[in-house]
Amino acid sequence: MLTLIEKGMTREQAYDLVQPKTAYSWDNQVDFKPLLEADPEVTSRLTQEEIDEIFNPLYYTKRVDDIFDRLGLGD
Repeated sequence: MLTLIEKGMTREQAYDLVQPKTAYSWDNQVDFKPLLEADPEVTSRLTQEEIDEIFNPLYYTKRVDDIFDRLGLGD
């Protein structure tokens, strides 16, 4: 959602686009990423590379070492 907002959508527009897909994914036990990839409104704003980056778990942990260092818990 945040990436869509960064690409010019309002928070409400991004929510209205993403939320039904998350609900469908959850209710039907299907992968969320292909639902986004199949949506022309999403793919008109995000490249495949950007979608891949959003779903890369390393993206969300890339600053872990910095955070631990700031807390005095680093190596």
